[in-house]
Amino acid sequence: MGSTPSRIRPPAAEPQLISLPAAWRRLFLRPAPTPDAAGVLGFLLELTAPDGQAAAELDVAPVLLTALGNSRYARPLPLDAKRLGQGGLSLPQQRLASSLLGLPQVPRKGRSYARLAGALGDLLLNEMLDSAPCLFGGVAGLHMQRGTGKPLRWHWQLEADGRQRLLPTLHPGQRLLRIGALWVLDAEHANLCPFEGEADAAALLDAPPLPPESSAALATLLPGTRWAGRIPAPQQFAAVARAELSPKPVLTLHALTRHARLAAGAPPPAYARLSFEYGGERLPGRGGEGLVRRVREGRLVEIARKRADELAAMERLEAAGLTPAVDTEGLPWDLADTLPEDAWMFPGAGHTGALEVNTPARWLALRARLEAEGMQFDYAPSFPFEVLDGAPQWYGVATPSADQQQFALEVGLELDGRRINLLPAVAQALAERQISLSPSAHESEDAVWYAPLDARRRIPVRLSALRALLAPLAEYLDRPRAQLLLPRVQAGRLAELRNALPAERPLEAPAELADFTQRLLRTAAAASDAPPAALRAELRSYQREGLRWLNALAEAGLGGVLADDMGLGKTVQLLAHLLTLKAQGKLPAPALLVVPTSLIPNWEQESARFAPDLRLLTLHGAQRSEHFARIAQHDVVLTSYALLPRDVAALRREPFALAVLDEAQQVKNPRTRARRALQELAPPRVLALTGTPLENHLGELWAQLDLTVPGLLGDEHGFRRHYRQPIEKQGDAEAQARLNQRIAPFILRRTKAQVATELPPKTEITRNVRLEGRQRELYEGLRLTLTEELRQVIVQRGIEHSGIIVLDALLKLRQVCCDPRLVKLEAARGVHESAKLELLMEMLPALVDEGRSVLLFSQFTSMLALIARELERLRIPYLLLTGDTRDRATPVRRFQAGEVPLFLLSLKAGGVGLNLTAADTVIHYDPWWNPAAEAQAVDRAHRIGQDKPVFVYRLVAAGTVEERIEALKQRKAALVEAVLDGGGSRERLSFDQDDLDLLLAPCASE
Repeated sequence: MGSTPSRIRPPAAEPQLISLPAAWRRLFLRPAPTPDAAGVLGFLLELTAPDGQAAAELDVAPVLLTALGNSRYARPLPLDAKRLGQGGLSLPQQRLASSLLGLPQVPRKGRSYARLAGALGDLLLNEMLDSAPCLFGGVAGLHMQRGTGKPLRWHWQLEADGRQRLLPTLHPGQRLLRIGALWVLDAEHANLCPFEGEADAAALLDAPPLPPESSAALATLLPGTRWAGRIPAPQQFAAVARAELSPKPVLTLHALTRHARLAAGAPPPAYARLSFEYGGERLPGRGGEGLVRRVREGRLVEIARKRADELAAMERLEAAGLTPAVDTEGLPWDLADTLPEDAWMFPGAGHTGALEVNTPARWLALRARLEAEGMQFDYAPSFPFEVLDGAPQWYGVATPSADQQQFALEVGLELDGRRINLLPAVAQALAERQISLSPSAHESEDAVWYAPLDARRRIPVRLSALRALLAPLAEYLDRPRAQLLLPRVQAGRLAELRNALPAERPLEAPAELADFTQRLLRTAAAASDAPPAALRAELRSYQREGLRWLNALAEAGLGGVLADDMGLGKTVQLLAHLLTLKAQGKLPAPALLVVPTSLIPNWEQESARFAPDLRLLTLHGAQRSEHFARIAQHDVVLTSYALLPRDVAALRREPFALAVLDEAQQVKNPRTRARRALQELAPPRVLALTGTPLENHLGELWAQLDLTVPGLLGDEHGFRRHYRQPIEKQGDAEAQARLNQRIAPFILRRTKAQVATELPPKTEITRNVRLEGRQRELYEGLRLTLTEELRQVIVQRGIEHSGIIVLDALLKLRQVCCDPRLVKLEAARGVHESAKLELLMEMLPALVDEGRSVLLFSQFTSMLALIARELERLRIPYLLLTGDTRDRATPVRRFQAGEVPLFLLSLKAGGVGLNLTAADTVIHYDPWWNPAAEAQAVDRAHRIGQDKPVFVYRLVAAGTVEERIEALKQRKAALVEAVLDGGGSRERLSFDQDDLDLLLAPCASE
């Protein structure tokens, strides 16, 4: 391979030949070599660079192994030539495959490789590229082609001391290979080709660097050799210039490899290396020649080192306490192995001998002393950063956005007139756990964090001061971000930040942000608490306070949570607020009122009772879509949590002035469909009404406030980390105080105990519930059947003699209202829907969580059994007393002692004769139509000895016989007494056909 070597003529001038190094003389005088006659070929070929290191890999195994019946990358089998001929290989392929058989393989990384070398290697590589597919990059790699030969061009690489090395000239993406001759691999185009030229051209690579004093001789010699025109003349220098310079000692800090940390964290243990700078040329502190040559601006300069000055600098290091690490005795072996011979160890570093640069006072004092003695400091790339001295000033700036809904916040350091916002770096450091917002168990009082000023410089900042500044922003620093943008409702945190900043550097913020909380308090104090003229109710003082609070939120354009205890009149406060907005012209669009399905009738009745001037539209039932076009004509649009997700597309077409969520704990789960639908509607304000702002954990409080005051408590993850876990698991009083401060302006909570003086001795509340689905169908079907039967009986007997049959019919209808499972009829089998039971199961957990003691009465013991089953499912403890209870004293004693919060009682067993003054709440699941019997049951709790207000709840199925008999209570006393005990009375009925028609009228339309 290669051209025929030409005769080499001897050099023209002997002095020039003598001035060349021996290696260069031999290279230019010896004849070109002849090819060798030996070489090997393996399955996987590893091609090497001129330095002998692996540079490329070719895979010729796939075709050969398939033909030989072997699997990929297996070791070669001892196949004979006859079997090779039967494998379907061509003669060139058989020749190559024969070279594989029986040859020793060199294992590396689990594979067997053979390296091509020498002139025979060049021939084999040429033949292989022509006859067997070669893959570059593995079996899935590129198919390598043999390219045409390329002319070999050379260039001189100048080294720092003036020596020059001869190297082939390559284009970008090319790789130099050496087999016998030189080859070039073009990885981008997947081709491999030899350089054109003499076979011994590769030997030029073995030549040592050319000294500067020989460059003139070689330049003169080149034109008369076979390399003429292919090797350029080397650069020639004039006479060497002597530079008289004084050394400047430089101490470079290096990080111990095993202790290296991230750049933004604390500096690692360090050691130093000493060097000396002569006019910009840095020379090692130990060893090296006394005369050093360097190329400067095309001239060759010789530097004479001043050893006496260098020794004096070393003595100053030792005087400062540093010691050379020549003797590594006593150091851990892994540490000793990492230290170079010229390392210097810092004082006071313990057994490691390395400076712990997390005590800035000691480190900065040492550096100041050495700098005063002329020592220059530098930081190696292995060392994370340079530590600065100085006294930077803290600053804080809040800038509102153009829409005034957000503000950008900066907190950082001011050094030499330049401000550096540290919040992005702090967030990054927190995410990487380099610092924490709570001190560790063994953290010193003066512990620091090295705040980044730029890519290389850091300045120590006391962690105690940093944490005081970060505390108001903790939940917003959970993830790295280029800029900290906070919602307007977070402006209250600026007061905390202002207190944490130094007094001489006040927070820079416009007035509307700086005194946000104070302005909100002033607005609340100035807001009106006067009940609107259209309100048909007299508000108690605490209810007027709630109205003022709601009006103040409206003036500030904010939402909030009205979290009064159950029974304190949240409904009437909200209705008064809506009437106030309407009267002031601040209700330009309807208010969207979202409630549990069971409370829709209650809201309809309360609105009609207290605020008849509010135009209310109920979106409920199968025909509700017919009313969508009339939404804008109303003041309040009433819907349910169940229907909101279904109707969100239609509701999105209409603007709403605000949204109100009753029993807002219904959306305490951030992933509920109703919550997502409300967020999709994006009303400008959201109010929440709930007696239980949290039931099980603080996450429920976050869920409600995140809907009503978005951004107030950050995202869910940050709230859990910075508030919920510290408060719930660690009892963190500071976190609790911060949370209370955050939510105070946006949540109004009054308990019954707080407003007891405002309440009468007994408060009576009726909760209406509407029958739905199969329960409603059962009621209507049974009503029609019973009505027809009663009409036939009355025709035959007359109404005066049909009392028992009438009462039995009314009993069945009342049982359907309670729970269809009470009705012992075939038509009721399989109907398990109970709107009233569902409402009860919404009330009881809230009442129990409030610490209430509850008496629950029903005249049906089978209903009590169904309620007990649900309580067990919810894991709510209860006591039960019915006519079958033998030991009545024990459950009464346990309830009175406060051991169990809920007591289930039947009318006959618990309606009389018991003293249950521990109770403050009475629930009538199925109201009793005899006022005297009902009063007796209530008197179990509301009697002498009771020191708490008592609340009485009646659960009534709206639009049914229950509600109609309730309406007849006062004016039809005889009828009420007749219905006593579900038909147990045998007294003559004193009502007419019109009364019966009213009782058995169809279930009220939706």
